[in-house]
Amino acid sequence: MDIVAAVLLALAGLIAGFLAGVFGIGGGIVLVPVLLYYCRSAGVSSLVATHVAMGTSLLVVMFISGTQTWGYWRANQAIWRGAVLVALAGVLGALLGSSVAAGLEGPSLRKIFGFVLLVAVARLFSGKRKQGKELEPNLALPPLLATGLLVGLVSSLSGIGGALIAVPLMYTYLRFPLRKAFGTSSAAIVITAAAGAAGYLVRGWGNVLLPPGMPGFIDWQGAIPLILGAVPGGIIGTRLAARADTPLVRKFYAIILLVVMLRMFFL
Repeated sequence: MDIVAAVLLALAGLIAGFLAGVFGIGGGIVLVPVLLYYCRSAGVSSLVATHVAMGTSLLVVMFISGTQTWGYWRANQAIWRGAVLVALAGVLGALLGSSVAAGLEGPSLRKIFGFVLLVAVARLFSGKRKQGKELEPNLALPPLLATGLLVGLVSSLSGIGGALIAVPLMYTYLRFPLRKAFGTSSAAIVITAAAGAAGYLVRGWGNVLLPPGMPGFIDWQGAIPLILGAVPGGIIGTRLAARADTPLVRKFYAIILLVVMLRMFFL
């Protein structure tokens, strides 16, 4: 990899980490399109480029979510019972999703990614709660496990880390305050993203369509500069989010998802 490509990837990682920190989006909505372009320019076969982009994205998301979790933990904005239960079910969903994804074609994966964004946008625009005293979050075992299973499955099928679906579910259906939904989902997604990345690595191991030196559906050379940019970006974004207005964050969050959704449907 030449120095220009490494710098551009680091810059993309910085932007992804920053947006993830501010809006709690995990970074995948930036990383997947960037990695798709990078994989194609690097000569990765179009038959596996989407798989590599999503597997590599999940690896980077794991680091971004770890950075976010540290920031939210310091601000007391993570509910650990929710994070642990969602993560445990999310691992199963992530491994199942990566197995399914390995058998799908790239365009199908991109459509799944776009549909996930569409659902998230709809829930954020329609799921505004009435003003007043916040209700207690629903920390019952069944809904948390169901959320985790769905988050893990969606995470692996779309390469986004799961925050795009976890935050709307926690906010709308489980009654989490928005910031605590961001913090709790970040903690859970460290584990589910790791499981999803491991699944892509294993399922792609030895695939004859991959370039030499790429043992699975993860591009390690591309991941390193992305991570180096994403970690400081996540730190800066999380600190800014602590001072941001919650309704404004929710609106910007939904608009960003809408733009990326349209892009993925017509990529």
